[in-house]
Amino acid sequence: MRNIHHNIVTNVSDILLDIDGVLLDQSFDNLFWGELVPLELSTVQNISIENAKNEIYNTAEKVKGTMPWYELKFWENKYNLDLVNVALNNSAEIAFLPRAEETLKILADLDKRIILMTNCDRRLLNVKASVVPFMKYVDGCVSCVEIGAVKESQDFWGPAFEIFNIDTEKSLFADDNINVVNSAIQAGIFNSFQVLEPTSDGSVINKPNSNFTIKNIGELI
Repeated sequence: MRNIHHNIVTNVSDILLDIDGVLLDQSFDNLFWGELVPLELSTVQNISIENAKNEIYNTAEKVKGTMPWYELKFWENKYNLDLVNVALNNSAEIAFLPRAEETLKILADLDKRIILMTNCDRRLLNVKASVVPFMKYVDGCVSCVEIGAVKESQDFWGPAFEIFNIDTEKSLFADDNINVVNSAIQAGIFNSFQVLEPTSDGSVINKPNSNFTIKNIGELI
């Protein structure tokens, strides 16, 4: 029996996907920002790890959902850090989510155009792509840093659609962030799915807040 979402996949031309929490295990990002960046800050500024965590947390709360939140240079300039090096030194923690690579292969075999739309800074994205071969399955990728607007904002979608000549009525989008899913729907991608399980260990389970929800992108096929 076909998955109930298979007909939607069959009838669209473009598959638009977030990366972290959809293709890649979000556990790395949680580790990176929750532990590794504070650890680096504590070393550079010679402060306790607790104070470093509080500093990162307080700054993050001020810029959450805005461009600085996602731009590595904001954090590097503010705290004199080399975050690409931190990511490289811990790149063994970067991994596909279960069924993600399998699903990418199947979607590619179905002759769907696969385009990644991410809020991840391109420099951090390059580190991830050097470890996990997700880019070989896709036809394009754009970061909010390149567009100058986050996916939560309507200012992201018009330029993104123009870059790839996207027909929203013939597209499907998947993201683990419900605010981004709602933004995509507002921009005209009505086949937008909220991913409920962005981590492989179940440490994060998103509350269903969308008409279209999937545990992981494997449920699309």
